[in-house]
Amino acid sequence: MPLFQAKSGTAGSILAKDGERVVAYSLTPQGAKQLKSAGVRSGQKVPARVLASLVRTGNAHSPRLADAAGQSMLGFKEDEQTCLPRCELTGTTSDVHLVVYGEGSGTIAKLLGSEPRFLLQKVTTLSIPVSALSLAAVDRLETAQKVPMGTAAAATLRDWFRQDLEAGWEKLQRENGRRQAALPLDSGEDELPLGGAGAT
Repeated sequence: MPLFQAKSGTAGSILAKDGERVVAYSLTPQGAKQLKSAGVRSGQKVPARVLASLVRTGNAHSPRLADAAGQSMLGFKEDEQTCLPRCELTGTTSDVHLVVYGEGSGTIAKLLGSEPRFLLQKVTTLSIPVSALSLAAVDRLETAQKVPMGTAAAATLRDWFRQDLEAGWEKLQRENGRRQAALPLDSGEDELPLGGAGAT
């Protein structure tokens, strides 16, 4: 599961496994606020669907390699990132764009990470981060013939946009609700009364 980290003075980040690498997604203040309102604290793991939801809304962005120190202790599972679109060539989930490029026999659309995009930059005609797209945007790009019709990349994006990522938030709130309910909040006899009751 991805891991939320908050440092003083920043909105924080989410660490996630991407193949053999650990990447850190920067959070917007709104993204950090969503996590905190769901009861998430720094150092707590969150469902992969929550990260996907934050990426899809633009509240988790700019993935970069995380610091190497302590990565082996994070305990990431191998198949955690299936909620994010993957690069069709390398399998990475960080910094994936919808890329349209020209090749000998015509125009091709693929979902690509940063390394393949760099190699194809001279023949690229369109490159859009998946977090900047929506279901309607993909339809408009195809209708305007900016993206070839019926590509696997467009189908993958449509599937991603149709995923119910709210289930991740619901799971997170249920888990944090159980933890909160487990706190011993009984009023003890040695406690002072709150408010006006018994106050003089």
